[in-house]
Amino acid sequence: MKKYVRCKACGYIMEADKVGALCPACGVPAKAFEPYEEKISAKRKRVLDLHIHPIVVHLAQGIAPLLVLLSLALALFGEGRPRALLLDTTRVLAVFQPLAVLLAFAAGLVDGNMRFHKVTTPVLVRKMAVGGLFFLASLGAGLLAYLTKLEGWNQAPFALLQLVSLGAAVYLGHQGFGLLFSRFPG
Repeated sequence: MKKYVRCKACGYIMEADKVGALCPACGVPAKAFEPYEEKISAKRKRVLDLHIHPIVVHLAQGIAPLLVLLSLALALFGEGRPRALLLDTTRVLAVFQPLAVLLAFAAGLVDGNMRFHKVTTPVLVRKMAVGGLFFLASLGAGLLAYLTKLEGWNQAPFALLQLVSLGAAVYLGHQGFGLLFSRFPG
């Protein structure tokens, strides 16, 4: 079993046999390191160390601000090739976004269960509610993008749904950061 150390200054955790003279994260001398023992099983650690949930979440969260920017750009461009390219890009991303949110939601359920042996903790319940809002807003925007031309009256609801998606993505990212190193022992 690997041995770990933790930097007392910044909390960075590293393998004990890879320690250098300085903390690779904050640069304090190695004398600031202390032994660190993982409080979860090796199996759970292996699954969590794959970082599947954060990877999938970044995909869904990355699309949200891009679609807000694209909806603003669509409002600025009249007819022509640039608008057509923006519209095609917007449609593809808007249709893909709800799928990315669903993948992130499923990965979050697995991650929450691995971290806490349940998904009914107060923070996870709030994250699921906001994740549901994120999915519904992105689904609505995806349907608008797929079924309409995103011109005139339907540009505003699309942009509004994308702003809701972005707000949900920001909230979920903030809550997720707080859980990054949370793990129920065992």
